[in-house]
Amino acid sequence: MSSMTEILSTYSPEDVVVVLANGSFSHVINGYADGTFIGISREVPASTLYVGSDLSNARVIRANKASTVTLSLHQASESNDVLSQLLANDEVSRDNTWVFSLTIKDNTGRSLYFSPQAFISIEPDRSFSTGIENRDWGIQCVSLQGTTGGNGKFSPSTADSIGQLGGQLDQRWAP
Repeated sequence: MSSMTEILSTYSPEDVVVVLANGSFSHVINGYADGTFIGISREVPASTLYVGSDLSNARVIRANKASTVTLSLHQASESNDVLSQLLANDEVSRDNTWVFSLTIKDNTGRSLYFSPQAFISIEPDRSFSTGIENRDWGIQCVSLQGTTGGNGKFSPSTADSIGQLGGQLDQRWAP
């Protein structure tokens, strides 16, 4: 049987793609900052524990998948211009004309996220220095669906666990 130490996973930040699109435009984000360049945070936890004063327990389950995606771009990125124009258009129209879909895909792994409705919620703080600064854009996703996956083949035991949980195993990742 294969052990975890025999599985080599591969990740390439150059192969992570973010696409914004609606009926009027489509743009593949480029010019990411060095280091962490995409952050994804769910606004409301999937479930939370409630403990009563008598130590009785309950769980609150929430279907709300509203999320915030932070894109960190360097100041020379041309995607800053696209995001600035998109925000300006949205502020002028004040309707859903410039709401867009957002897709994030790790092409060297199994992570994939999609929101059919998203909008820019936070424009970046701006600073200028003797170097290249970051621009952190906040994108609010109405409902972000997706999978957080790994980047290597599954071990046989993990493949079995995925199957037992009802998941489908793409042959690309089979042991």
